[in-house]
Amino acid sequence: MEPTDHSGTTPDRVSHLLEFLRRYSRQRLDSRRMDERRAFPTSLIPDLAAHGLFGLQIAEEHGGLGLSHSDFLRVITQLGAIDANLFVLLGVHNTLGVPPVAHYAAEHVKNAVLPDVAQGRALITSAISEPGAGSNVRAVQARAERWPDGSYVINGSKQWISLGADATYVNVFARLSDEYGRDLGITGFLVDTSTPGFVGGPEVLTLGLKAVPQNSLEFQSLRVPGDALLGGEGAGLLAAKEAFMRGRVTLAAGGLGAMMRSLELAERFARRRQVATGNLAENGRIHQLFAESVAATQAVEALVHYIGARMDSGEHVPEELFFAAKITGCELMWQVVDRSVQLLGARGYVDTNVLGQFFRDYRLLRIFEGSTEAITVYLGSRMLAAPQRVLSLLDEFDVAPHLQELAAGVAKLASAKTANVQSQHVLANVVGELTCWTIMAGLTGQSQHRSEMAQYTAAWCEQQLSERLRTAEQGTPFVELPTVDAIARHIGSYDDTIGDVEQRRPGDQNDLDLLLRRH
Repeated sequence: MEPTDHSGTTPDRVSHLLEFLRRYSRQRLDSRRMDERRAFPTSLIPDLAAHGLFGLQIAEEHGGLGLSHSDFLRVITQLGAIDANLFVLLGVHNTLGVPPVAHYAAEHVKNAVLPDVAQGRALITSAISEPGAGSNVRAVQARAERWPDGSYVINGSKQWISLGADATYVNVFARLSDEYGRDLGITGFLVDTSTPGFVGGPEVLTLGLKAVPQNSLEFQSLRVPGDALLGGEGAGLLAAKEAFMRGRVTLAAGGLGAMMRSLELAERFARRRQVATGNLAENGRIHQLFAESVAATQAVEALVHYIGARMDSGEHVPEELFFAAKITGCELMWQVVDRSVQLLGARGYVDTNVLGQFFRDYRLLRIFEGSTEAITVYLGSRMLAAPQRVLSLLDEFDVAPHLQELAAGVAKLASAKTANVQSQHVLANVVGELTCWTIMAGLTGQSQHRSEMAQYTAAWCEQQLSERLRTAEQGTPFVELPTVDAIARHIGSYDDTIGDVEQRRPGDQNDLDLLLRRH
């Protein structure tokens, strides 16, 4: 089933926006300098703001561009092809920051906040992750208390918050209790960061994405008014979940741009490079790697476009599609970027040849919005609870009978019995991954007639599903794992071989994370 395009965005507006970004990349942007300085140039935010990039989907009445979902994802893909820092800056602001306010804040709050946010006069982000709770919103420990005068007081901490200390507004999600101590559930609050009690912590020194600040935040008896609520009391999970779901397809769209740019560079090199077997691009194995990489890129592109079109049509988008975008989109992105580095040989390891920085920057996408492993196990656990759900996912697409048979095989595997909790988690991971490939095979299969490459992509996705299913069937029941203690003892024995090599330089930000230290 092909979704109907109900996009209301003017094509010329989006085309002009994309052309601006391309021109800006050529003439003004210096990714190496941003990486070295761990900062954006002072002109970047006003330059982007002048073209509406901080209000991509904010309504025009509030000064935004009011883009459709499809056009928003087109812009994100363009940003991903240019620079990961640029993509994450605008992705976090527009995806995690704006929607909770645009959809859940009181009307007078929207009128006061969104115009400044849309025009780039104020950055906005969300604070969900904590030292003990990543993307699992239900596990947050930050506390909010309702006071008799209707205000709220927030205490707690957040960690790994993109733009956290630089934002003007932060959507804070905390566990609320009333004045009698009764738990009212996770609740969202719009916090002005100039409020007393808001403490922006130091910037984390990350492996990549060095221009985008990642901060810890502290809330020390921070008081917000009653109209700071995002939705009702106890309704924070809804706002947070919506932001995360949008964030997952946004990551896939940005990663798609990285895939396209990486393959563009790798193909240029391969066409021009002569090796012992002749032209590198015509080497059979290299040819195969390119074909598989392009198929992976086209499959992610199809999923991103499909989700965007479904959202624009107002139709319900099954959550599994957003999970597939995050899991398969980010994993395939990483494979393509890594493979492109490999295809360039020594040139791929040179940091000034774009791909080296891509390699560092885009590695985070496999962790953002929940790590691949955690999200895959979660998705698989949903399928274990309702195995026939795998089959119903194919109702989204026009698929051949043999794909239905493969999906039936996944459903059967999801019904398998496991010996213990650990084995169930392993099975859930396998089923979660197979669910993603069921979606990808179904989606690409219905459009295989469009071109020679589309036909190959459909066959490749089906092959991925078939081979992974066969491997899983042959490996079930799983080999019994050593106990957690046995693994810990064995790793502990490495100390006899490598000794104590922890570096002890002064300064909090140079210290090893507490959970990784020797003692």
